Order: sequence, then structure tokens, then C-alpha cells
Amino acid sequence: MLLGELGEFGDLTDQLRRVTAPSDLGGSCRLSRVPSLGSASCVASHRAWGPLPMTEDERPDGDGNPADTDRRSQDGSASPRPMPPQGAPDAEESRRSRRSVFFRPERTAASPVAGYPVELGSRLTSTEADRHIRAFLTRLASGRQLEFRVDPVEMARENDLLLLFGPDEEEEFARLALSFPDETVKRWATLLSGGNRSEAFGPRSRAERRDEAAIGRELQTALLRRALAAALVIAFLAAGSFGVMALLGIESDDTPGPGLRFAQPTVDQVETTTGSSVAGGSPIAEPALTAVADRIVAVVRGEKPIADRIRLSVSASELPIGVGSVAAAVFQYDRGQIALVGPEGWVDASCVRVSVTTDGFRPLDVVRHVGLDAKCPDGMVGRDSQVTCLGSSVLILGIEIPQREEPKELPEGGVGWAEKVRFGVERALTDDETWEVLAVRGTIEVPVGEEDVVIPRFGGRSGDHLTVTLGDGDHGLRTGTCLLG
Repeated sequence: MLLGELGEFGDLTDQLRRVTAPSDLGGSCRLSRVPSLGSASCVASHRAWGPLPMTEDERPDGDGNPADTDRRSQDGSASPRPMPPQGAPDAEESRRSRRSVFFRPERTAASPVAGYPVELGSRLTSTEADRHIRAFLTRLASGRQLEFRVDPVEMARENDLLLLFGPDEEEEFARLALSFPDETVKRWATLLSGGNRSEAFGPRSRAERRDEAAIGRELQTALLRRALAAALVIAFLAAGSFGVMALLGIESDDTPGPGLRFAQPTVDQVETTTGSSVAGGSPIAEPALTAVADRIVAVVRGEKPIADRIRLSVSASELPIGVGSVAAAVFQYDRGQIALVGPEGWVDASCVRVSVTTDGFRPLDVVRHVGLDAKCPDGMVGRDSQVTCLGSSVLILGIEIPQREEPKELPEGGVGWAEKVRFGVERALTDDETWEVLAVRGTIEVPVGEEDVVIPRFGGRSGDHLTVTLGDGDHGLRTGTCLLG
């Protein structure tokens, strides 16, 4: 019941009961103006102003009976006079000076925290929440002298800022608390609700009677509304995506593609059993499984992050091979093969590396070939290659191309099959050179929409000369011959 309501039913002195009990708030005061009496009643904790004045009924030397006073102290209807706080004189003087001007700032109709900016986003940590609360309390103080504390609860207690929380301030603080951790929400819900009812000072207004459960319910309701709104947005986007995919005829299967697949042998391509011959015709490349080395990979030496040391433009004289001068295609000759065709004499002068990978670039097989007049970079990863066919402009190397039907088991667990073949010509670099990595590379992979393409086969026996053609280049047809080993 409000103090104004108490004044309408009888004498305020007879009706008002003052309860003083230990409080988490330290010092607090509630003012209740009664126009009919033209007076104000203020009850504060002993920490703020020391002993409370006693009414006539409580004075042992007045009209009241001292024995009645003792009885009221024993049964809890009135509290004993609080003892003055113990502390250093300087600290007490600073607190007294700060509190003497606490209620002097100019009063305005709007709350100092009205329209407080709130950043909506992910849940804050305890440290971030404390920082936001300290900023809120500083704005709530409206220029009052403050004692800074790292813990915002201690800061509010030390500066008596909880006295400034009204219905408007609680609403703004509730909006700010939507992103707080649960422990911080519970702690401040208890403080703003006045704690246990035994800790309250005098009658409480409607806003002040909100307990921890009410504030918690409001916060949970707001969080639930945000979660439901986010779920609706996600569901709408998912439904829109499925609708677009259905209209365009796009399959929603997220499983990896079939990858690089070998062609099945025909009746007239049964492998011979004598010698080292393999049945099949001449190597005819599949255009969809042919690529050109046209990507420069250049990294300068230095201590900066590698992303800052990548160079996209390099002079042609520094490159190990001309951009677009070497092409490659995959074949099957009893096993997986890669054929590389370039200008005359490039094979003996080049360091070649080939890597068979999954769609996520997880290597399954890495081989390297060093020409007679070439040198590879120190520490370059890869096993020594098995040369299938060698010529001055054509090089065919044996590689492992695991099929989806028979995938390769990975040491870290799981399996993988060939979906890309990366090849490149690497330049051997010395320690005094500018470059840390310098290469011209290309990638063979199954194009989108051509998942049915297969790796072509070729045949022959040791000592045969093969002619390999991989399309047109800048200087004419990319073709050459090699000796089958």
C-alpha cells in the first residue's frame, strides 16, 4: 500500500512502520510525498546517515514506556538504533561530501537513460556485460561525482545509484540486459527487485514490487521473441532456397561428386598377358579433362604474413616456363597417367610436380620429376615419379587416381578419392634470391555439368613411340612424341 494511501486512512505516524534490516544495497532512501500532510518521510540505512531519529513512541524518556521499547526490539517490530559506521576519517568525509550534493542535479522530465542505445547481437561475456553496465550507470548519474569500481554492483552500491532506478530506468536496463549472461541477469534482477522482502525499506510502489521472477520472466520472454524471429527468418530463407532450386532444377544432394573415373574397357581392349604390353589405341585426350598451366604462384621472401608476400605479376624472364606453354591431360594405361606436352626441350630443363587431391585439396598422391638439366627446390614434397613415356616435349608419369568405388583410406580417418589433379613446373631457388616460391601451375578437374566424363585409355608395348596431342596453343598445335618405357 502506498504512503499516500496510508495517509488517507489515518495518522501517518500511527500507520507507518519502519523496518531496518541488513541490505545488499548498503545505503538507500525512499521518499513518499503526502500532499495532505505537506511532509516527506525518508528512511535510510545506517551506512548513509548514521542513527535514525526515533519517534515519540520509541523514546525511552518520552511518553512511551521503556519496557515497551525493549519488547518491540525483542519481537522485531522495531529495530535497535544502528551503530555509526567504522572507517577512516578521510573516506567518511569524501562519502559525506559526495552524498551532500547527490540530489542537487537539475531535475528534468525525461530520464537520463531514455532511449539508451542498445547493440543487438550475440550473447556478451561477463566482462563485456560489466563494461556496458558501468557505462549505463555513468549516464544514469547525470554528472554526479562518482567513485569508480570495476564491479558495477559495487560501483552502484558505493555511489548509491540504485536510488535513481525508477520504472523508466528499469525498462531501459531490461532492454540492455537482453544480451547479458544468465548469472549477470539474475544478479541484477535481485538488486532491482529489492532482494528479499525483509530487506525492503517501507512500502513499495507498483514498479518496486517487481520481484526477481517477474523481471526474469520479462527477459526470458524478450529472448524467446528474438529466438522465434530468428527461426522464422531462417525458415523463410531455407524455403526460398529450396523453391529457387526446385524452379531451376538444381539437385540438393550435398554428397561429393563421382570425381575422376576410368573408362570401362571394351571387348577389343582386353589386356594381353605376355610381356609388358597394354591393349588399346593411341592416346586421345578428353577435352574436358585437359588443362593448361596458366596460373602463376609467386611468394617473396620475408617475415610478413604469406598473404602480404604473394605477387600476382612476375616478369616472364624469371618464370620457370612460359604461362600457357605446357598443357596436361589424364589417361589410363594399366593405371592412372598424366601426360604433359610443352615446347621442345622443356622436359630436361624442368622440375615437375603432380598432386592428386580430393575436392578439398587433401593430397592423395604427390609425385615429382626432375629433368636431366633441372633442379627442384630443396625440401619439395613428393615421391620420385615412374616415367611411362619420355620425350623432349612430352612427359607421361604414372599417378594414383583412387576411384569412388575403391577409395583410399586416410591416416587421419575417413576415405577419399581423386577429384582434382594439380600439376606445375617449379623453379629451384637459392637463398640469395628474392623469391621463396615461384611456379606456373594448372588444375585438371571434372567440369560442372559433365559428371559423366571418363578418363580415356591408351595402349602399347615397351619401345613404342606415342604421339600425344593436347589441342591448340599460342604457337600452334600442342603435340609431341615420346618413347614408351
